[in-house]
Amino acid sequence: MQRVWAAVLSVWAMLAMVAVLAWTHHPPAPPPAQAVSQTVLLKTAHGKQRFVVVQAAQGPPHATTSTSAVVR
Repeated sequence: MQRVWAAVLSVWAMLAMVAVLAWTHHPPAPPPAQAVSQTVLLKTAHGKQRFVVVQAAQGPPHATTSTSAVVR
């Protein structure tokens, strides 16, 4: 019976160590967003063309579902 209790105690001790290690582990931080500049050609109401530089923060890539519409 002594061996049974020793086995049970060792299993609980191992589970406690794994729990402590899992609790103290911090996932890595995501990389900071990078600013992306893009030049856009706009046409005004009177037919003039203007170039505009647009800057946007680019976040991490994400997956889309098969039912999502195509972005144009």
